Amino acid sequence: MQKTRLLWSGVTAFALTCLTPALADIDDAYDHADIPRVAGSSIVYFNRTEFDRVAIPTGPYDGDAFESAETLEGEVLKLSYTFDNPDISTLQIKRNYIDALEARGFEILYADSHGALGSGEGRSFYNGTDLFSRGARDCCRLATRASNRDLRFIAARSADGSVLAGIATFNERRVPGPAVEIAVVTSAEMGTEMDHQPLTAGEMETGLIEEGRVAVQDILFEFDSARILPDSADALATVAELMRDAPGIALLVVGHTDNTGSYDYNLSLSMARAQAVVDYLTGQHGVSGQRLQAAGAGMKAPITTNRTEEGRALNRRVELVEMQH
Repeated sequence: MQKTRLLWSGVTAFALTCLTPALADIDDAYDHADIPRVAGSSIVYFNRTEFDRVAIPTGPYDGDAFESAETLEGEVLKLSYTFDNPDISTLQIKRNYIDALEARGFEILYADSHGALGSGEGRSFYNGTDLFSRGARDCCRLATRASNRDLRFIAARSADGSVLAGIATFNERRVPGPAVEIAVVTSAEMGTEMDHQPLTAGEMETGLIEEGRVAVQDILFEFDSARILPDSADALATVAELMRDAPGIALLVVGHTDNTGSYDYNLSLSMARAQAVVDYLTGQHGVSGQRLQAAGAGMKAPITTNRTEEGRALNRRVELVEMQH
């Protein structure tokens, strides 16, 4: 007989799926691709760090240290969720996460609750790690009374070892009902944007002749910004050299992003970055503005997967497309 778990009695059958929540997520927030949410929850806090080292506890806290922990380096997402139904229990949430993670091949490294986590009905455990030290203004704080906290924790690792997650659920102090906080790190090597040889002006021209376009990976920007990083100077000088050596060429400068964030946000960001490149070439290198046109493609044309940091780094690019002049 197939087991069914109710998310809340008489309303919704078990499923930890990426269903549209009843409440709206905050702007530009998203779930981790491998860790779906509990139905009826909404993201109230979101933070992404491109590269960091994270330690996820895999044992209780004795007041001085954790019994054990797993560490991974890579992209870090921290999310907080609250629920439109305040009557869902933290036990239901914990079991739904475990079921969904195991169904996706994750290994549950540690799962415990309340006083088994640490003193103060788990409060020392929660405070002993900095995984959940940040959150939304109205969330997330442990319930003041120890008897009301109902803190539960899961540490899990993907089958290939590339994803490590810590998930805490507890009764919230300021918002009726429970909250969920997740810290998840996806393995990646630092500096993947530079794991290639910069293009020469001749190689750029060859790409334009043979393919009609060429991707320039070495034009880099500040995070979530159209401000060009100083390390981009050599690549931009090479584009200017191409324009001098091939005076008959006119270029469409196209900005591309990964799929992090909303469609409209990425479309706007990619256009702003493309315009920044045009402004740099005309202002710093004297390239005629009549030979350059900015365009933004956002996340519409990835050249590889967006499921890894390496793939997202490659998708964040500037492409030169030949136009009639």
